[in-house]
Amino acid sequence: MARHPDFQAYLHSHRPPFLAAWGRNDAHFLPAGAEARRRDLPNAEVHPLDTGHFALETHALEIGTLMRDFLERHGF
Repeated sequence: MARHPDFQAYLHSHRPPFLAAWGRNDAHFLPAGAEARRRDLPNAEVHPLDTGHFALETHALEIGTLMRDFLERHGF
């Protein structure tokens, strides 16, 4: 947490592409955390999924598709 201001400064100055596939029911990383990235990166792509903390175990294909599309759109 002590380095969070540095992280935010980096996001504001560099504006990297950002994708978040987030579990709506995640008890450890609350959905508000993903939405907070939109304040740092207005073009952030945030996809709330109907899952919990282990989203890749239940939504691997959906997350994989999101990642592949994101990477293609950003030239990776």
